[in-house]
Amino acid sequence: MYQASDQYDLPITGADAATAAGYDAYVTEFLSYGSELRALFDIADANTHAPLINAHAAALHLAFEGAEGWEAARVYLDRMERHEGDATERERLFCGAVRAWARLDFNTARAALDELTVRWPGDLCAIKWGQYHAFNLGDAGALLRFGERARIAHENRPYAHGMIAFALEQNHRLNEAEEEGLHATEIAIDDAWAHHAVAHVMETAGRARDGAHWLDHCAHTWDRKGVFIRDHNWWHAALFRLTLGQNADAVSIFDKRLWGEWPEFPQEQIGAVSMLWRLELRGADVGARWEPIVEQVRMRMDDHLLPFHDLHYLYALARAGTGAEADAFLTGMRRRGELSDDAAGDVWTEVAAPTGEAIIAFLRGDKDKAAKTLRAVAPSLHRIGGSHAQRHVFDETIEACGGEAGFASGRES
Repeated sequence: MYQASDQYDLPITGADAATAAGYDAYVTEFLSYGSELRALFDIADANTHAPLINAHAAALHLAFEGAEGWEAARVYLDRMERHEGDATERERLFCGAVRAWARLDFNTARAALDELTVRWPGDLCAIKWGQYHAFNLGDAGALLRFGERARIAHENRPYAHGMIAFALEQNHRLNEAEEEGLHATEIAIDDAWAHHAVAHVMETAGRARDGAHWLDHCAHTWDRKGVFIRDHNWWHAALFRLTLGQNADAVSIFDKRLWGEWPEFPQEQIGAVSMLWRLELRGADVGARWEPIVEQVRMRMDDHLLPFHDLHYLYALARAGTGAEADAFLTGMRRRGELSDDAAGDVWTEVAAPTGEAIIAFLRGDKDKAAKTLRAVAPSLHRIGGSHAQRHVFDETIEACGGEAGFASGRES
């Protein structure tokens, strides 16, 4: 079994030089949030015997974060497992992480990537995947551990410092985060994750005008990026407008940038729900904008993959007035917790389900129950995943109930 090496001089089992070059192109697209990630599927289809490449193809499908992704990943997982015995130890660790991910064991996936990147910090792509899982698990400490490993072999390389910057911000180290983010954009002006990290700093520090100007300055680079980062950075741009009281501008960004590019994509769905939720908390009339989102969310009734996503789906269903659907969805969330006998199950049972109850109570007019329940879960709400800025909507919901915010976002008081 031949082995070519990637751009970090790490071997790829079953790859020749051309295949390794294709893999390197994927890594660059992944780290930069490029729009050509799907090219990896052709490479994997042409190299069914290469376990690492098929593991990454499976990971891309799983990162869709919907049931369709799990289905599409199956063929790549099968190939990965058939040839895993030929792989290097580093590759087997990555394969193990993807296998755990596919069975919804995100903690084991994160742990495998933790071990891999301690031993092989040159694998910047694995570091990025490690941060992905740390973020979804609400583990800010792990997010920073992975970020700091990027310094070991990748100081002053494109896209490494944006990863460090966001991890620092989520750990409340705002000055360092801004410095890292600005440095990242000096290295690579198109580092959209660094743009995002600096925006987080400005949002957390209450610098909405600076944040709006910053993202306006960066936005010209996003058209060549994938849907996720374009949607999400524009979401932050709209959030700054809301903070500045510019609701009409936020609605305009929603219409032009936040909905309609890829309605089937779960991240687009939760971003849209999140923005309409905030707009209505501020008294804005969003008209019929909920309708197409709810239609997409109805296709997620049986997913229950990530609690952060589910709470947004539940909000859309309850906001639509579909009482039976919202109640059934919440029942599915509870069942998801009951079927897991690990820490992930505890998150569903102890945090996500009560938060779901609060959402339904809020939209049915029982604001006292909503505020009481949200305040009770606030200290643990980081465990559902998402960023401080994304979770801040729960603080805003408490305030809309006439209560004092419980710092559900995880920000420092």
